[in-house]
Amino acid sequence: KLMYGTAFRAPSFIEQYATGNPIALGNPALAPEKIQTFEGSFTWQARHDLQTTLSLFRHRISDLIGQSGMTYLNTGRQNGSGGEFELVWDATTAVRLIGHYAYRKNIDQTTKHDAGFAPHHHLYARADWRFAAGWAVSGQLNYVADRNRPFGDTRPQIPDYTSVDFTLRTDQAKHGWDFSASIRNAFDADIREPSKLSSGITFDLPMPRRSFWLQARYSL
Repeated sequence: KLMYGTAFRAPSFIEQYATGNPIALGNPALAPEKIQTFEGSFTWQARHDLQTTLSLFRHRISDLIGQSGMTYLNTGRQNGSGGEFELVWDATTAVRLIGHYAYRKNIDQTTKHDAGFAPHHHLYARADWRFAAGWAVSGQLNYVADRNRPFGDTRPQIPDYTSVDFTLRTDQAKHGWDFSASIRNAFDADIREPSKLSSGITFDLPMPRRSFWLQARYSL
């Protein structure tokens, strides 16, 4: 497959009309952020139980909205590229393995440095096992690595992380009750999403630590 797409992000109300913040004033003349994406994808059904997909992509972002002095302006441009490899394998009639690895880089065209925030490496793996009639257990691993700070942000690099989740669920018919129990972030990793330096949140945004979920659902 060859794919092309365009999209936009309209300015927020605060970016256009904020007046009470002495360090970030709105600008009614802001234009939307725009992106163009180009992607090529190749899928190979290697066997009846094994499918692989390789995707390569590029994107161009223009009119990025950011602060220049005390005012929001359309000042930024980014170019990015990367690829992703996916695999789906039905190892047995009861076990399915799914995974993908993605690499990407984004370059800020103003500074000619990495744009920051987005990970260069992302690995995801999942296993589903129907171990008994009406019951299934699954586990998934999410590994995120190599997230840089934007140019000029001197804080230490954002830590890599690995999260692991487990779920036990019933696999019932279309009608009636089904139940599930999950442990998310089972090994209690300290996961943080990057914050902007201007936000005043120095140590980034903490994500949930180990948590437990129970769910019951009834289908008519």
